[in-house]
Amino acid sequence: MQIVDRESVALEVNELLNKQNYRKAKDIWNFLTTDADIQGAIKAANRLAVKYLNYTDHGLDHVTIVCRNVLEIIEAIGEEITPAIIKQDIGTMDDVAVVCLAACYLHDVGHVIHRNFHELTSSILAKDLLMSKLKKLYSNPDQLWDILSHIQHAILAHDDEIQCLTPEAGFVTVADGLDMCEGRSRKPYDLGKVDIHSISALSISEIKIQKGTKKKPLRLNILMLSEAGIFQVEEVFLPKLRTSGLADEIEINTLVNGKPIALSQVLRLYKKFDE
Repeated sequence: MQIVDRESVALEVNELLNKQNYRKAKDIWNFLTTDADIQGAIKAANRLAVKYLNYTDHGLDHVTIVCRNVLEIIEAIGEEITPAIIKQDIGTMDDVAVVCLAACYLHDVGHVIHRNFHELTSSILAKDLLMSKLKKLYSNPDQLWDILSHIQHAILAHDDEIQCLTPEAGFVTVADGLDMCEGRSRKPYDLGKVDIHSISALSISEIKIQKGTKKKPLRLNILMLSEAGIFQVEEVFLPKLRTSGLADEIEINTLVNGKPIALSQVLRLYKKFDE
């Protein structure tokens, strides 16, 4: 079973930041990954999610993967989707990356209180955890609050029942939903939780985030070891995609051992788990 190598994923994040020359985003990334309060809060939040609720990983491994995913999404879409930060003349692509990284890293920290309403509590906690650093990056109060506003909105809107109002929030929501490979289920699986959610996650071996076409600028290739992975895509990822605001911009290809399979083709096989 795959074990997440967080250090390797973090290196990928740094490589993407260096490739795009995102100075402020690299600064916020270094802050997120070294600040003692942020690290402690995420560890405590993950204890509640995994140890008390037997949920999939919501800790440091997860948020690091989501940050890598969101940078790959930003790189893949290029100039085909204009972020709100750019459209509203708030900042540059560097600032877009700041918003997305901060939101991705802190989107689940509200689990430190409870799973219920964690999207809201995460967005509220983000202000106290980030403000000291954001003030150093943004001396203009108007820009500071615009950046914080977009971070908090992206965190709140990763709830699949809340409509994303900005592309940045959509990027974060999709990046979160794409952490569904086999390593994600390792912790609850090791704790003895065997159900369709853990088994379906174990069935997804790799997700490739790629540049698409002008019509659909983001291509997602989801590689599976068995049809069980379809459940994860249909029941976990697609609800997030529907409220991301990006549903029409993304091409999704699902392959089982290299063979394409339609998303709805085998979902009926898993209805019995809901009975």
